[in-house]
Amino acid sequence: QATLAQGVPTHFSRTSRHQSAMPQELDARGLPVKTDYPTMPVPAMYAMFSSVLGSMGVGIGFAIYKFGATSKFDGKIDALAKNDLGWVYLGLAALKQTQFLINVNLGVHRKEAKINVPDQQVYKAHGATTYVLMEQEGALGSFNRAQRALQNYLEQLPGFLAFFFSAGYVFPFPTFVMTLLFGGCRVSAAVGYTKAAKERMAGNIASSLVMETFQGLVLLAGVKALLRK
Repeated sequence: QATLAQGVPTHFSRTSRHQSAMPQELDARGLPVKTDYPTMPVPAMYAMFSSVLGSMGVGIGFAIYKFGATSKFDGKIDALAKNDLGWVYLGLAALKQTQFLINVNLGVHRKEAKINVPDQQVYKAHGATTYVLMEQEGALGSFNRAQRALQNYLEQLPGFLAFFFSAGYVFPFPTFVMTLLFGGCRVSAAVGYTKAAKERMAGNIASSLVMETFQGLVLLAGVKALLRK
């Protein structure tokens, strides 16, 4: 999963790095016998993490506005209000929720199918009775996970750039700092993912918090711009 769903832990057991990289148990068809998701319903789990990280992002965004270069920020917000751009900022935040809902749908069906990361599709040769999944052991498994980590980054990049430019207009220096943090988190997640699927979570959660902070800044700028019309 991408975006916020990437920051939602689908692995809750405490295992060593060696254990986390152990092959998953497969049935006679070559499919996993159990899901990595917990028993909690996927929509409830995703909503819980989204609410927590979203609240933190709004709080951090408000702190940046309150304790940063507030007068300069207000000047940019005034320009947004003058050009009636508050709706554009709110629209961007709303679009992010669309992707969240799509990821919830994916999570529900991933759990039901018991197809765990890094697998994204299930293949079957015509006439065969067994299925084909990614190789997860050895150098080939590391390569597959590294490739999936790159795709995770590319999936997030368009949304990140939209927030980068919109938030960056009003909050330029905080955007620069958050971009460095986001990049560091994505590299950490990629290196961890290459080792084992569970090792990606710390970087994913941290990068999701950065994205939620971007959303907090965009929401703040959009709401203030509309209120100043």
